[in-house]
Amino acid sequence: MLKNRSGQGASEYLIILAVVLIVALVAIGLLGAFPSFGGDARESETKQYWASTHPFAIVDFNQQTDTMVLSVKNVGPDRLTLTNITISNVSNATSVIFIGGATKTLSVSGLQRCNATTYDYFQYDNVTISYTSSYINNRFTGAKPLLGPCVTG
Repeated sequence: MLKNRSGQGASEYLIILAVVLIVALVAIGLLGAFPSFGGDARESETKQYWASTHPFAIVDFNQQTDTMVLSVKNVGPDRLTLTNITISNVSNATSVIFIGGATKTLSVSGLQRCNATTYDYFQYDNVTISYTSSYINNRFTGAKPLLGPCVTG
């Protein structure tokens, strides 16, 4: 004997629809559509990107007031001279020699003022590193921005 189950199909449909909507909201949040929901994911993605760039990786960075402090690493085996870092049209012309694998701390001053009360999050889309070696002069422009919370101090 078959029983009439018309209500069961409708409730199963609603449950599946609810699960799909929840998954979609989580995905949208992780992609950064809701800043409070996806901010940490964007920050983590940016740090991973800059830590993996070549020949120089930015392994750590933070901004306090108008100064960005960067830990820069030569990830290649060759001796390189970092000649300039430009962040959002603010340059730090320098001549810092890196042996293969060396990490040094550099700073760029004159950026937009960053503090926890007026401007508590920074994002710089145009980051360029210029360098030379014994056989080449080159420039690298990042595909992702530098972004993160301001450091108070």
